[in-house]
Amino acid sequence: MLLVYFLILSLLIGYMRGGRLRGYMQKPLRGLGWPIVAFLLEAAFGQMREWIPGDPLRWLWVAVCVEYALLFVFLWLNRDESALWLLAAGTALNVCAMAFHQMRMPVSPAALDIEALKEFVARVASGELLEYKLVGWDAPLWWLGDAIPLAWGIPGVVSIGDCFMGVGVFLWTQTMMLRGKSDLAKM
Repeated sequence: MLLVYFLILSLLIGYMRGGRLRGYMQKPLRGLGWPIVAFLLEAAFGQMREWIPGDPLRWLWVAVCVEYALLFVFLWLNRDESALWLLAAGTALNVCAMAFHQMRMPVSPAALDIEALKEFVARVASGELLEYKLVGWDAPLWWLGDAIPLAWGIPGVVSIGDCFMGVGVFLWTQTMMLRGKSDLAKM
């Protein structure tokens, strides 16, 4: 969700700076289907427990590895976009955090103390949200997991990797919208 907030903010600022979405057509992203499939796969994690028999932790790590492999293929195809290197760094940081926790995103103990997250924490604790794992302060790389509370009354916690990814999306959107700005002004 953080990426959506960064994208909306970047679009607003891009328009205020005189940019337009037409800039995308000057250099479209390659392999855009890869992250779409990755996000659809992640969205299906809850449903997959009905399709795949047995303990979800036996197959979840495979699904998460496939999801992130798809994201890295997309990032590799677009490696000439410097802003997307921040997205790649954030993705790598998230993978590092999850690698120590059965390919599940660790949720810091700080989340337990945030009133607005009680429902989220309960869903993670019950196993409803497979892709997350509540961890203690002694867990490896807990600080790379979802440990940063969102501000401005938005309920949620994000990871350092999510922040890198958000900044990457913001910068790429700015670059894309302002491509050929002088050419757009002539139209």
